[in-house]
Amino acid sequence: MADFELRDPIHHRIVFSGFERSIIDHPFFQRLRFISQLGFIQAYVYPGAVHDRFMHGIGAMHIAGRLFGRVVAGAGLSLSPQELEALRQRVRIAGLLHDIGHGPFSHASESVFPDLDHLPLEWNWWNAHSPRKAVHEDYSVLLIQTLAKEEVLDADFAQDVCSLIHQEVKASDYLETLVKRIPGLKRVLKGLISGEVDCDRMDYLLRDSYFCGVAYGQYDLDWLISAMSAAPGPDGLVVALSENGVRAYEDLLLARYHMIDQVYYHKTKAGFEHYLREAITTHEIPLSIPTDPYAYVQLRDGAVIEQMFEAAKNSNHYWSRHMVERIPARRVLRLHQTKPEELKLLDQLKYFCTQQNIRFFTHTVSNELTHFGQGETDRAGMLYVARKLVNGVEHVPVFKYSDLLQKYSEKLQFTDFFVLREDADRFDLVKKNVAW
Repeated sequence: MADFELRDPIHHRIVFSGFERSIIDHPFFQRLRFISQLGFIQAYVYPGAVHDRFMHGIGAMHIAGRLFGRVVAGAGLSLSPQELEALRQRVRIAGLLHDIGHGPFSHASESVFPDLDHLPLEWNWWNAHSPRKAVHEDYSVLLIQTLAKEEVLDADFAQDVCSLIHQEVKASDYLETLVKRIPGLKRVLKGLISGEVDCDRMDYLLRDSYFCGVAYGQYDLDWLISAMSAAPGPDGLVVALSENGVRAYEDLLLARYHMIDQVYYHKTKAGFEHYLREAITTHEIPLSIPTDPYAYVQLRDGAVIEQMFEAAKNSNHYWSRHMVERIPARRVLRLHQTKPEELKLLDQLKYFCTQQNIRFFTHTVSNELTHFGQGETDRAGMLYVARKLVNGVEHVPVFKYSDLLQKYSEKLQFTDFFVLREDADRFDLVKKNVAW
């Protein structure tokens, strides 16, 4: 029985245990109240998008519990009630903490993250890692590891949570022993947290569309969950959809497609995020990302905002002044990388602006709407459709069942071409004399 509950505009009533509250109340998680879910979108595009990663984490925990109850607990697996509860709690906490490592303004601050090797991580938790810059998922592992050191979480429990949210972290011996008894179970559990139909995506689409005031991100959450189950696949347990749930999944897919196009990569947001990255990398804003977990959690959006306003007092700080004064760059065109003629035009635009001393920048997006149909059938989150036959059921990969999915399975690849606002009029004047 739940000990606590709260009200939420998306899921209405969310219940949680005393153990879960102890994590929610911890300063590491409370910090997410001050990390915006959509960064610059609220400041420059959709003023209603005031929601934060705190409520998104709680919403993702809620959906993770619902998914576990439907897909795993309802599958009749050879697990004791105690083992099921242990798995359920790991999945719910993974949903809660999957974004705990986000920095101020989320992805924009990752441009100055340190190298991964500089983080004081428990490397014995990791399968392997290659030299690279750290990303927010690595900081999530660092903070969860620190929760274990503070004894907020058991060490094995913390490692298992990290293994569900980070592909390079291995599970504890306890979880490995458990999932080995049921081939495919580990893949299913990871898919509930980071897959094609996961708690993260299922929450943020509804939450972001609600607070932005747009209809693009809507889909039938209840119907989709009710259509999901676990089923035997070619190499172990898989997540399956009933045939009448495929349309709900397609709605989610279309919702994500339209949110990417209209919200997540909105031209104004992309332009101002470029300003922020430039302000940080040119040291107008003295943002430094510490590797110490306690110093890191002192970084909140507000700290960067105050640095930005202070920097804008200097007339030589172009990027900060333009952010504070809300002076956007001009997007000239969106060019699709899958079209050779548009790639040629992109090169022409770059050459033309360089020759004319017109300042420009580009923002390139390469995002998989879905990996289904691209030969990656062993990835977490693979989805099958339980198609009825005269004498039973066969499980068909969803990309073979859905015509719509086949159409939308390609990567979203485009480049937005911007010129700085001060050069926009001159660009308009001289472009007329060029044979594009």
